[in-house]
Amino acid sequence: MVGSSSADGLLPVLESFAVLRVTGSAAKLGIVLACQAAVALLLSLAGGLAGDRFPRHRILIASSLARTAVAATLAVTLLTQTASFGVLLGMAIAYGCADGFFGPVSSALLPDAVPKAQLAAANALIGGISSSARIVAPAIAGVMVATLGPGSGFALEAAVLAVTAGCLAAARIPAARSQLTAGPNALSQLRTGWQEFARLRWLWLLTLQWTVFSLLILAPVAVLGPTIAERFLGGAAAWGTISSCLALGAVGGQFAAGRIRPARPALVVSCLVPVMIAEAVALGLGAPLPVVAAAAAVTGAAMGVQGVLFQTAVQTTVPAAVLARVSAFDLLGSELGQPVGYALAGPIGMAVGPHTVLTISAAITFVAVAAFTLPLLGQPGPGPP
Repeated sequence: MVGSSSADGLLPVLESFAVLRVTGSAAKLGIVLACQAAVALLLSLAGGLAGDRFPRHRILIASSLARTAVAATLAVTLLTQTASFGVLLGMAIAYGCADGFFGPVSSALLPDAVPKAQLAAANALIGGISSSARIVAPAIAGVMVATLGPGSGFALEAAVLAVTAGCLAAARIPAARSQLTAGPNALSQLRTGWQEFARLRWLWLLTLQWTVFSLLILAPVAVLGPTIAERFLGGAAAWGTISSCLALGAVGGQFAAGRIRPARPALVVSCLVPVMIAEAVALGLGAPLPVVAAAAAVTGAAMGVQGVLFQTAVQTTVPAAVLARVSAFDLLGSELGQPVGYALAGPIGMAVGPHTVLTISAAITFVAVAAFTLPLLGQPGPGPP
């Protein structure tokens, strides 16, 4: 998991600046990110179904190997200066396909190995270690892009993912406590997962809230943040620093979340979302690098607490037999806005300016998320983990 998190920390910086340097277009960067996110979401349901039916660690190994091949291909084409927009787009789609299986399966794997009472601490520990890897990775990626180019960075990412696949293959991971058989057809199995997801009102309210956040904040920051860093903050190294501060905040938030047991975790999760706009606000207002980095750390801390509380609530509430499918529906819904946001952020940013887009997006998000917080005030939701 840590190896995959390290690769995830490298990817945003490497991919963003690879596209920007090959094409010079923020709009094309948005297209690449949108296509990658879209295929990952489309395949997340298949990943959830597979995770409840087949050995979960084997799916993670296959996903890691596929992403290794993609990163290696990108490294070769960038280092030989044969990369084109078509190559970058095709590799992004291939990466998204593999990633679509990894997300829901990795979410469902932990309850197979950890007692229910220890899930909060386990989520905090794994999240903290994974985020620690993401602290160093973006900074390394930024330095490599600035000095050697993104091709060298993708070579490093390929090596990290290959080691991850090897470690997963060597690990002794328990089989799922409850696994689907080959009985009902896939649609029937997905329907069962959907019914469990829809039954939990707090869960789909938080999922919809995150849809808004991913559309208006996550996607525009991913597309326009590197553009602002390149033009105004010092380039790839600056964006690597900002990304590392985001991860540093997440580490602190995740370790803190392992020590708290809120009576109403769903309400706490919902109230943390407005705090997560800090990075977008700082970028939008044209703040200097130290201020943006500090705001990113605040955003990361809120995300860290939110992630641990949310994962633990889902894992302790949803039956193990349908956990991967429910996780897939949450992943699909919560990130549904991201491909649209990726596709729109570039053109809109070019038309009205990246700072204006991020400022307006942050203001709208702050107001919009309240619409999903108010209904939770009257909902008991999941109890303390």
